[in-house]
Amino acid sequence: ITEHGIGNGISLIIFAGIIARYPAGFAQMFQMVRVGAMSIFTAVLVLIVMVAVTASVVLITEGIRKIPVQYAKRIVGRKVYGGQSTHIPLKVNTAGVIPIIFASSILMFPRTIATFFKDSDFMNSLVGYLSPGAALYTVLYVSLIIFFAYFYTAMVLNPIEMAENMKKYGGFIPGRKPGKKTSDYINNVLTRITLPGAAFFAFIAVMPEFMSKWANLPFYFGGTGLIIIVGVALDTLQQIESHLVMRHYEGFMKKGKLRGRRR
Repeated sequence: ITEHGIGNGISLIIFAGIIARYPAGFAQMFQMVRVGAMSIFTAVLVLIVMVAVTASVVLITEGIRKIPVQYAKRIVGRKVYGGQSTHIPLKVNTAGVIPIIFASSILMFPRTIATFFKDSDFMNSLVGYLSPGAALYTVLYVSLIIFFAYFYTAMVLNPIEMAENMKKYGGFIPGRKPGKKTSDYINNVLTRITLPGAAFFAFIAVMPEFMSKWANLPFYFGGTGLIIIVGVALDTLQQIESHLVMRHYEGFMKKGKLRGRRR
């Protein structure tokens, strides 16, 4: 799929696996409503929350902070280069679903180790504290998601390198001196926009678990699954759009070649 199709093959397979669980879960939920095990109000509320969470994830995933960049004019011979205004798009959630995956993997490790020490009272009590839904688990889960969001953003984006590249090509942020002042400004912006994005995704990852217990849902309404679904869907749509644009321009190029041959 990755080599000969559109999108990332592994992501699309995970996407299909998550989507495939929802029809059966919805069918069971409607069956519970029909037999009276769940009220209509609760079922409608669950659907509204799912739609609202999905829309919120799309909004945060696509949200960017634009930093204006101005390029100085350069005169080479009789031609004038530069003088353009552009921007640096910084995503609110640069890390995506990676912090959630890392956090859940780390918290799963003690429970995996505990399976080898079933007779240990300490390990059994530790598993109880680190089980999904426990207070300690929730606090550690949220903290790790926020930590890995900052960690991954720092690994992917380097404000010092971005500032040096701008300075090399004659670019500057209005009101900021090129060099260290620019890198400090970019770093401050990244710090400010990463926190709300990470906190929101931590809330989305934790909230459905409590909602599933409260509404007695027949399937696990996972926030992580929704984030993966939205991320893969948006990425695939962007790749489809880029392919359509590329083929559109190729069509013009082919027409131009045909006209040239006729002449």
